[in-house]
Amino acid sequence: MHSVFPVAYFGNLVYFKSLLASEETVFEVHEYFVKQTLRSRCEIQSANGRIQLNIPVTKPHGSKTKMIDIEISYATDWQRIHWKAIESAYASSPYFEDYANEIQDLIYSNCDSLVDFNMRTVQLIMKFLDLPLNFNFSSEFITAHSCNDFRMNEFNSTDSYQTYIQVFTDKSCFEPNLSILDILFCEGPIARKWLLN
Repeated sequence: MHSVFPVAYFGNLVYFKSLLASEETVFEVHEYFVKQTLRSRCEIQSANGRIQLNIPVTKPHGSKTKMIDIEISYATDWQRIHWKAIESAYASSPYFEDYANEIQDLIYSNCDSLVDFNMRTVQLIMKFLDLPLNFNFSSEFITAHSCNDFRMNEFNSTDSYQTYIQVFTDKSCFEPNLSILDILFCEGPIARKWLLN
């Protein structure tokens, strides 16, 4: 049976582990957009703890706008805000220089579609970590009883987390299940083993 996932903005560790554990992945693009979820936000660790980065969007059809029709809004300077937050959080991490340029280029790419932009974040992570992911997009809304349905999952698993050294480990406790960017910048290629375990 196929597993149906939302398309996330630099999804968290549990999101990527779930994607890679799925034998047949389908990204749902015909669901109505759900605000304040990983579809348009991610969490990173700053010097002051966890912070959320939210992509502003426009909904051409109001609350009944499907994901495939959601557009990214450029009315605010969100790209600069997100990049400055990422740079401030991870510039001193061991692998920042390995990945920063491509991530910055992606954030500043002025993509119109949220789905397209989010898929670029997924594919970039897969490229960086040489991860296998075979996927399709939904051609219509998929009913919940016909799939393993991850669409309303926030991927906030309470399983015990193996810890790794984060940028602010000396100042604060380990922050589990942040955006994939955290483990990417802190662990580099070793992050692959975390995701495939």
